[in-house]
Amino acid sequence: MTVDTAARGHDSLITDQLNAEWSVLGGRPVPRNWSLPPLAWCTCLSDAFDVIAHARRHRPDDADELLLALLARHIDGADELAGRLVLQVMLGRAVNLARRAHRHGAHGIRGDLAQLTAAAVAGLWQAIAAYPVRRRRSKVSVNLSMDALRYFTALLDDRAVEIPDHLVTETPESVLTAPTPAPALELLQTLAWGVDVGAIDADDAALLTGVYCPGPGQAGGANAAAARLGLTAAAVRQRCRRATKVLAAATRSHGDRSRSPRFDTVDTITNIR
Repeated sequence: MTVDTAARGHDSLITDQLNAEWSVLGGRPVPRNWSLPPLAWCTCLSDAFDVIAHARRHRPDDADELLLALLARHIDGADELAGRLVLQVMLGRAVNLARRAHRHGAHGIRGDLAQLTAAAVAGLWQAIAAYPVRRRRSKVSVNLSMDALRYFTALLDDRAVEIPDHLVTETPESVLTAPTPAPALELLQTLAWGVDVGAIDADDAALLTGVYCPGPGQAGGANAAAARLGLTAAAVRQRCRRATKVLAAATRSHGDRSRSPRFDTVDTITNIR
C-alpha cells in the first residue's frame, strides 16, 4: 500500500518516488528471518504494511511491538528493508509536516513544497535510524513523529549547524536561509521540545496537536478532539490547560534559552476552541 502524498501542481516530490519504489518493494516476500508472529500470515511486504497500519489504529500496543522489532532489526542488524517498511508506514507524518510548513509564494524553502517534503522525509529517516529502542518502548509512532519534527525543524532553523541528509541540499536555495517558523510549526516545535525535556509526555503532545494544529482534513478544537478520543469536551479542555501550564512553566525556567522555544508561542495557547 502507498501513502497519499498527492499535491496539485507538484510532480517531483520525493514521497511520490518513495511510493513508486514501494509499489515494487511491496510485492516482495516478508523475510523469513524477521520471525514476527503477527506477520506470519503475510505473503508480501504490502500485507505487513496493512497489519501494522491496522494495529496502529486499533491495537496500539501491538503496533508498538511490531515497530520496535523492525527498528531493532534496522538499527542493530543493519536491515535496510525493515527500516524501509517503518518509513513507509510513517510516511504520512512527513507529508503532514511538509504541508503545514509550506507557505504559497514564500521565499526560499518555505515556498518550495518539494524541498520541504525532502526535509521532512530526511527528518523521519533520521528519527528511524536514531530511535532509542531499549529506552522508549511505548507510543512508538508518536515518538517517531516528534523526533522527526525536531530534526525537520533543525533543517529549517538558521541556527542549525549541520544538515542531516543530502536530499535537502540538492536545490540551489539553501535551507539555512529560512525565515522565522510559521505559527503552526512553532507550536509543533514547542511540543517536540516539551516531550524531549520531559515537561509533557507524548500523549499530551498528541492531544495539543489535535486541538490546535490538526492534520489535513481533520477538525481542530476541543469538541472534535473529544469526539475522536471518546472524552467530554470539558475533559479535553482540562487536560490541555494542565499540559500548557506545565509547558509554559518549563519554557520560562529552562536554563538554555537559545534552545528552548519562543515563550509567546506557549503563552498564546490559553483559549481552547
